[in-house]
Amino acid sequence: MSKILIIGLGSGGFAASLAIRRTDQEALITIVEKRTYEMFSPCGLPFAIEGIVNIDNLKFSLPEDRQVTKLLGHEARTIDVAKKVLIAKNLKTEEMISIPYDSLIIASGAKPYVPPIKIQENIGGNGVFVLHDIESAQKIIDYAKNIKEQLKLSEEQLKLSEEKPIKRAVVVGAGPIGLEIAVALHEKKLYVTVIEMLSNSLPRALDRDMAKLVEKSLENDNIKLLTNKSVNSINGKPVESVSVGDEVIKTDMVVLASGVKADLDIAINAGIHVGKWGIKTNASMETNIKDIYAVGDCVETVSLIDHRPTMMQLSSAAFRQGMVAGTNAAGGYDTYEGALSTFTSIIGKVEVAATGFNEFFAKSAGFETISGKAQGKNK
Repeated sequence: MSKILIIGLGSGGFAASLAIRRTDQEALITIVEKRTYEMFSPCGLPFAIEGIVNIDNLKFSLPEDRQVTKLLGHEARTIDVAKKVLIAKNLKTEEMISIPYDSLIIASGAKPYVPPIKIQENIGGNGVFVLHDIESAQKIIDYAKNIKEQLKLSEEQLKLSEEKPIKRAVVVGAGPIGLEIAVALHEKKLYVTVIEMLSNSLPRALDRDMAKLVEKSLENDNIKLLTNKSVNSINGKPVESVSVGDEVIKTDMVVLASGVKADLDIAINAGIHVGKWGIKTNASMETNIKDIYAVGDCVETVSLIDHRPTMMQLSSAAFRQGMVAGTNAAGGYDTYEGALSTFTSIIGKVEVAATGFNEFFAKSAGFETISGKAQGKNK
């Protein structure tokens, strides 16, 4: 009876557990997860901030399976590759435990990327936030709700704020999450400024002319977008302003939405090969160490267009990679060929979807491009 161990219970780890059970009905599955709850939908976090969905409804659990052991509130610390043992820490009791395995799947995910900005306050306190999980989303919800009290507004100012926003927020990064957060805070009656270091919104997905359609919608909602700008410092305890070049923008809260970076520590310490973007795997999602697989936001994949290494930190890719790794770890056979970088989002009143390279990335990869536009109906 094989023992298969999964580190991390995101989309990749979840899919791996399903594939293992589908391939081997008798396999003993152990899942190690730092959170004290099983799973949540990260894509729903901005919409929970906006109030469209209840944040507690984003949590869900794996199907019941007597042969699955879920070690919640445990952190994977080190992998003993020679002995095929994982050392994990119980975060409540601080007890260290050893977990043997026949096959191991690393689905450690990613950590928020914080750009090199001078910050006087710790992330998550006094108005400076990242959005990464249920807890960080709840902090943003609570802080946005309590800004009136923190600002010590007079009764006259409170009345004015209901008619015209006088509370302010800055979002750093105009990718999908950044823009979704901006819309959410706007719906909370804050005046929002988005700061993006590249030349347009959604720079990895859209060409400039298509991005203008999104930006026009933001402008109509009185959300300000500054492109080709970088934040130098976040000032005040609690936050009072951000410095952007020579300009100082007053604000009452800042959300850093500058992307994420692969969580690689446990892989590197185990001698697993890492590329420019994340853990390197073959088409079976196996690393350079036999019987150790990796999936999701911590791995480097390849583009289906030019077959070069790339990063695809989206749930859809993690799920498919998890299915492949789980199948192979349980003795079956499946392959993952690569990613097309497909995403969809709703940015205020605009639905956005993209796949493959935009013109910039196509030209960077050496392709000549032809572009065109068409209008049609959606379904």
